Amino acid sequence: MLSGNTLSQLIPFLVAPILSRIFTPEEFAVLANFMAIVGVIGIISTGRLELAVPIPVEHKKAQEIAFTGLFITIALGLLSILIPIFAYQIGELYNDKNLPTYLWMVPLAVISFGFLGLTNNWNLRHERFHLMAIGKIAQSVVNNVLAAALGYIGWGINGLIVSWLLSQYVNIIILIVGVNKKVNYKDFNLITIKSTLKEYKDFPLINSLHAFSDIFITQFLLYWIISKYFGYVELGLFAMMNKYVKAPIVLISSSVAQLFYVEAGKAINAGKSLFPIVKKTVRTSILFAIPFTIVVIALGPIIFKWYLGNNWEEAGKYARCMTPMLFMYFILSPISGLPILMEKQKAAFLISLSGYAFTLFTLFIGLWFDLSFLNTLYLYGFVYALFYLTLLIWYYQLIKKRNESIN
Repeated sequence: MLSGNTLSQLIPFLVAPILSRIFTPEEFAVLANFMAIVGVIGIISTGRLELAVPIPVEHKKAQEIAFTGLFITIALGLLSILIPIFAYQIGELYNDKNLPTYLWMVPLAVISFGFLGLTNNWNLRHERFHLMAIGKIAQSVVNNVLAAALGYIGWGINGLIVSWLLSQYVNIIILIVGVNKKVNYKDFNLITIKSTLKEYKDFPLINSLHAFSDIFITQFLLYWIISKYFGYVELGLFAMMNKYVKAPIVLISSSVAQLFYVEAGKAINAGKSLFPIVKKTVRTSILFAIPFTIVVIALGPIIFKWYLGNNWEEAGKYARCMTPMLFMYFILSPISGLPILMEKQKAAFLISLSGYAFTLFTLFIGLWFDLSFLNTLYLYGFVYALFYLTLLIWYYQLIKKRNESIN
C-alpha cells in the first residue's frame, strides 16, 4: 500500500515543474473551483456507504451495502445534471467567466467519485492491496502526464480537467478486476436498499452531512471567499500550495488510515482495546510530521520558487502560514475513522461543524481588519490547529471510555 501510494504521489512531484510552467495560477484557480463543486457532491455520492463496506463480517451484507451505494451514486449523478443548466449563474457567483464552460463534466465526475469509493473499499475489504496500488499509480500517471501533454499542445484548462476525469475512470476499471465472481446481482432489489439504509442509516444521514460540511466549508466556501474577496491569483497559489504540501501527508496518512481502519474494526469486533493500535499509529505519524514541518517552515518559499518557478514563491509563504494546521492534520488524519467505527458519527459531525465555522470565521476577521491574505492565513492555520487538537483529545476520551466499559 505504502509503495503504491509513494509512486502515485511521486509522479505529481516529478511533473509539477512542467505543469507550473505550462499553466498559470489563474488556470489552476478554475480547476480548484471545478473540483470544489464536484467534491461537494462527489463526497456524498454513495451516501458514504463505501465506508461501511469493510465493516460487516458477512460477505452478503457487504455486497448489499455496495449495491445500495451504487444505486445512490447513479441517482446523484443524474441529479447533478442540474449543475450545467445553471452554469452561467455559478460562473457569476464565483466571478469566473471560464468555469461555466466545464460544468457539463460535473455529472461524470460525481459518478466517478462514487464508483471509485465503492470499488476501492471493496478491494480493501478483501485485502487486495496490490490492485489498489496499481490503480493509484495508473490514476496518477494519467492525471499528471496527460495534463502536461495536453497543456503543451494548447488545451489549456481543458487539459487539467479532462486528464483528471479520465484518471478517475482508469483507476475504476483497474479496481473492477477485484470484484470477484461471487457477487450475486440477483439479490439486489428495493427491499435490499430499504433494509440496508435502515441498518446503516448513520452513514447517509449523519456521516454524509459531516463529509458534505467538510468539503462545503473547507473547499467550496473557502475557495469562493478567497477568489471573491482576496483575489483570483491568490486562489490559484493557495490551491497549488494545498495540493503539493498535502501530498506528502496524504502519501503517508492514506495508507496508514486504511490499514488502521481495518485493524481497528477487527479490534472492536473482538472486544479488544484500541489504545495499542492508536498509539502506534499516532507515534508513526509524529515521526513523519516533525521533519516535514521543519522543512516547510525553513525552506517553503525557496523550494516553491526553485521547483515550480518564480510565479509560485508566494505559495511557499502560504505553506509556512499553514504549518500548525498541517502538523496536526498529519497526526489526526490516519485515525479520523474512529468516530465511524465507534458509532459516534453524530457527535463528530457537530464538533466538526463548530470547528469549521470558527476556522472560516477567521477569514472574515482578516477582511474586517483589512489584513493581507498572508496574515489572514497565519490566523486561519493557527485556529485550525486548535480545532484538530480538540478532536484528538475527544478521540482519546472515546477510547478511554470504551476501555472502561470492556474491562
